[in-house]
Amino acid sequence: MPFRPALCLAVLCSVFVASVSAQSSPSAQAPVIAADVPSLPYDAGALRVLVPSASTDGRFSVVELTEHPPYRTPAHVHPEMDESFYVLEGTLALEIDGSSHRLAAGSFVHIPRGTVHAQGSADETPVKLLTTLSPGAFEQFFIDRVELAKTVPRSDPAFEGRMLEIVRRYPRWLAPPPAAAAK
Repeated sequence: MPFRPALCLAVLCSVFVASVSAQSSPSAQAPVIAADVPSLPYDAGALRVLVPSASTDGRFSVVELTEHPPYRTPAHVHPEMDESFYVLEGTLALEIDGSSHRLAAGSFVHIPRGTVHAQGSADETPVKLLTTLSPGAFEQFFIDRVELAKTVPRSDPAFEGRMLEIVRRYPRWLAPPPAAAAK
């Protein structure tokens, strides 16, 4: 496997998250190695679960997301989860608290819980992100989307309803922006 500086940075960030979390958890830590993790297609692109939360006692998880244009997430918040992106390839378009950003490969952003944001590819090429979720468990949302994509394409009229069913399973991790939730 070739040396990948971006992966090294992500692992260091994950270790930081784990070490901060470990200060409040006396349980023993086991090393986590991610090798030959398959890429799974889903409605927005592709997913690789590099570090499942089960490997970290739920403290964090790390996923690699490839988001294909023109996909963009709707504005949302993570009520009980912090999210960080390291842009591996492409350019990330990020709307965060009303500001627009274009983040090239090599950029990093940390999004604290409760922060309104939306993201996707900034142009006609896919954007690949190394994403750290803390605490972990939200990777299951993406796994559910992989399963949905196996049976219902995004273009199918039934897709939106099925996707909303998935979103509703994760109210701790995914919610509309506060203004949208009040309507």
